[in-house]
Amino acid sequence: MTDHPTPRDDAGLQPERTALAWQRTAVSFAAASLLFLRWAAQHGPVVTVVVVLAALTATWLFFSTRTRLRRVVHHFPAPGLEPAVREVLVVTAATALLGVAALWVTLAT
Repeated sequence: MTDHPTPRDDAGLQPERTALAWQRTAVSFAAASLLFLRWAAQHGPVVTVVVVLAALTATWLFFSTRTRLRRVVHHFPAPGLEPAVREVLVVTAATALLGVAALWVTLAT
């Protein structure tokens, strides 16, 4: 009879999937910030600030989630692991600001 692996046999898979999801979010954020370059000539420094802030957010998110993965993967699924509250708050705020900036650029054009 063969032993079938259980979901807990490789505890590193779930943190890896989560880190990959965060990295996809960071890449999407970087891509969205680059879309703003289209309006840089029209709106000047405001768009430049949006692009820089979004790119910085994407870069920070990418590297912070890699660091978190290295820290969490060895302890998963142990109880007491802290949730990624800081990352969630930063991404939520940055997404809201990026949305407001997109509305402003679209309506001001």
